Amino acid sequence: MRIIILIILLNLSVLSIAQEQKPVISVLGMTHLHNPGADAVNMDMGNIHSDKRQAELKEVISLISRFKPTKIAIEIDRADTLWSETYYNDFVNNTLEKTIHEDDRSFMSSETVQVCYPLAQMMNHNKLYGIDASANFDTDAVIAYAEKHNQTEELKEFENLIQTMQSDVEAIAKGSILEIIQFANSENFDKNYNQRFYLKHLIGFGKDGHYVGTQAVSEWYLRNLKIFTNLHRIVEPEDRVLVIYGAGHKDILVDLIKDRIDWEYYDINQVLNVSK
Repeated sequence: MRIIILIILLNLSVLSIAQEQKPVISVLGMTHLHNPGADAVNMDMGNIHSDKRQAELKEVISLISRFKPTKIAIEIDRADTLWSETYYNDFVNNTLEKTIHEDDRSFMSSETVQVCYPLAQMMNHNKLYGIDASANFDTDAVIAYAEKHNQTEELKEFENLIQTMQSDVEAIAKGSILEIIQFANSENFDKNYNQRFYLKHLIGFGKDGHYVGTQAVSEWYLRNLKIFTNLHRIVEPEDRVLVIYGAGHKDILVDLIKDRIDWEYYDINQVLNVSK
């Protein structure tokens, strides 16, 4: 009898969760428009302020606005209100060119200013939400270990992968911004770039009881788990949250979002791949 009652209570609990209003979360994987060269593979799209690129950006913003986000979460530290509030309000008031600090001026070309701000303004938001976090992701230590412990074949394959990825993104950079973003949000990108980089090649470094590659991958996952935690902290039941992040984060973040029984995941490709 107790088992039957327990099963009934569990079923009622699951039914109650299913009937609750669920927040809708989507992730837009981005290539960095402002390219500081900090990633293993970097894309150069030329002058993002050219008439051609600006027209392409407007097209992308128009498409992703169809998701109708109530909040936009961005790759800025959660405690940084300079970019999530102050600069955004200056942008809305058309004064950012004058008020931005000289040290930050190069970021006028970033996806934060070129995509996130215009979208937030279009949605009449009063601020954005920084959800970024740090971790000790160190590939230099991995490479040093490989060189010292004669993992030359693994290192060669890893370097060949990075060279192939770099060649691919240089070719893709010649396309429109919409085509570039469609690529960054494709299953092909997740499988042949993200998953191969971390779960096939990087994790292969280390021998016997040494897990130097695994340690690096775990730090990458840790950072994304922290990002997910910060996302969790801003989500309300009635929200439609658009997470705009570097494409390398998307695969893990989407998996985490899908695993939340009380959240609904929305595939951004539904708006990216629909003609006007």
